[in-house]
Amino acid sequence: MAALRYEEVIESETLDSGPVHHESVPWRVALLVAAGGALGAMLRFGLTVLAPTVTTPTLVELPWATLGVNLLGCLGLGLLNGMLEVRAHRPWLQPLLGTGLCGGFTSFSSVVLEGSAMIGADFPVLAMTYTLATVIVCLAGIVLGLLGGRRLARRQLARRAADAEGTT
Repeated sequence: MAALRYEEVIESETLDSGPVHHESVPWRVALLVAAGGALGAMLRFGLTVLAPTVTTPTLVELPWATLGVNLLGCLGLGLLNGMLEVRAHRPWLQPLLGTGLCGGFTSFSSVVLEGSAMIGADFPVLAMTYTLATVIVCLAGIVLGLLGGRRLARRQLARRAADAEGTT
């Protein structure tokens, strides 16, 4: 119950919370997210134009382009976050590349729209299979990206430390 009572605490008795994060100016963050989102959306559009999906009442094809885009975006986001967990980074990287680029590149709304088209074309099992596959593949992409990003960042830090020891 000591935690519920007010007691004098001196600064040397408290734990440090790590590096101080600088407050970002909201309008700058918004511009970074918008710029990354615009680039991500254009990239997604380009890839879906290169690999269109056939959806008609009599023929439904799995939307491989959307599945591929979402997998790539999840891998990229996991890789970015894995690296940023280990290494010091610039404060603009996460809003520009994570929220903006990866957020604009991936599209859950396309998955819902394409799944709805499959259900409308009387292919509900295919729609549910596609939706479930998207969730599983994208979660696996995030996990693999996080693990890969952490490993890559640790290797880079170790290489820099070895280089610094060799030069001194």
